[in-house]
Amino acid sequence: MPVRPIVFGGSHTLVRQSYDSKEMGHGVHNADGYGVAWYHEGRPVRMREARPIWHDPELENVLSCVRSTCALALVRSASPGIPLDRGEVAPLSFDRWSFALNGYVRNFHSRAMRRLRSTLPDELYAQIRGTSDTETLFLLAVAEVWKGASLGMALARVGERACSLGPNSKLNMILTDGEDLAVSRTSNVDETNSLYVAYRGSLAPGGTLIASERLYESTDWRSVPPHSVVEVSGAAPPLIEEIQVRLGEPVLRAVAGGSGG
Repeated sequence: MPVRPIVFGGSHTLVRQSYDSKEMGHGVHNADGYGVAWYHEGRPVRMREARPIWHDPELENVLSCVRSTCALALVRSASPGIPLDRGEVAPLSFDRWSFALNGYVRNFHSRAMRRLRSTLPDELYAQIRGTSDTETLFLLAVAEVWKGASLGMALARVGERACSLGPNSKLNMILTDGEDLAVSRTSNVDETNSLYVAYRGSLAPGGTLIASERLYESTDWRSVPPHSVVEVSGAAPPLIEEIQVRLGEPVLRAVAGGSGG
């Protein structure tokens, strides 16, 4: 699959979303950095910069030469308190895994960081290089995979734990090993960040494309329900499942009485 289309393809390109986002919870700019990761011989390769994506005139030419079975790309709006340096820009990678976060753990430094990081095994704790919630969630997800969890289960467990420590958090996370991929859409507030999936759409006719905002207007796109996890394996159709079902918990649905109109 060519990598260029996921950054520069469509009418609402990722580049456009860096200055004209349509579905951000606040603001319209994602100008605090960009990152692209793809796979070569089973290992992630990354390009990242802590500057707006439109400042790199060579990026499109580079990506035009790249093909990969799996690729991640993002533009960044940094959370308050997270340094604006290149090391904090996703996608993050460790061993064969790559990860990105659209969202934040609220009050991460004052409330959640120490408690979350203290549960990491020593080998993964030693990989910590920064102070971001993204890095912490990534290493926690890898720890779950090491325990035998699927990628989707890993994200479900990590999201549940982080939401229990960070009120008013929004956590759309993506994790891949270059062959399989999982994305979660969840929060512990009324709204979640947007997420869409297109299977065999025009920009990725041989596979699955997942995006926070639709890259073009088409019926190709399906909105992922809130509090769900998406799993993709190879060219198979994506599997979407409620997070509570994945965790083996009962799904509670509120029923309210009252007048309607």
